[in-house]
Amino acid sequence: MSKVTVKQAEKNELNWVNAKYSEVYFVKSNYENEYIVIAKVENKNAGLGRLVKIDDNNIELGGIYVFPNYRGLKVAENIVRNLCDKNPFDESIMWCLPFENLLKFYSKFGFENCENIKIPKEVGDKLQWCNSENKYGKKVLLLCKTNKKPAYNTVYKT
Repeated sequence: MSKVTVKQAEKNELNWVNAKYSEVYFVKSNYENEYIVIAKVENKNAGLGRLVKIDDNNIELGGIYVFPNYRGLKVAENIVRNLCDKNPFDESIMWCLPFENLLKFYSKFGFENCENIKIPKEVGDKLQWCNSENKYGKKVLLLCKTNKKPAYNTVYKT
């Protein structure tokens, strides 16, 4: 099986990243408020993903795109794991808007239905757009996970 590696995109790779996103009609990335990663298989670019900072309390995981020749190699799994594990945006809620057939996939990373949490306007608007007028031919879900950093135990001497 081919080894998948994931690295943070460098600023000088942004034009390439956006060209790839344009191929699948995704919104372009903005390096200033995103954490973008590139997956590689045998040192060849195989996919992309990103975290977009919405505000101090919310980020969106998205832009997960595995290039056709690399599907079935766990590229998406490696991208999502890397984005969740290396999230540079501190304590926040991570939102995700996947197609409903991907619920089990995203559940592996701690995402769950979050209908009882206040949804940022940007996420709510995007969800409504995705599910309007049968844009994709399948339903898009609203998932989230709390990304609180563990508190460190403080030992007090008496």
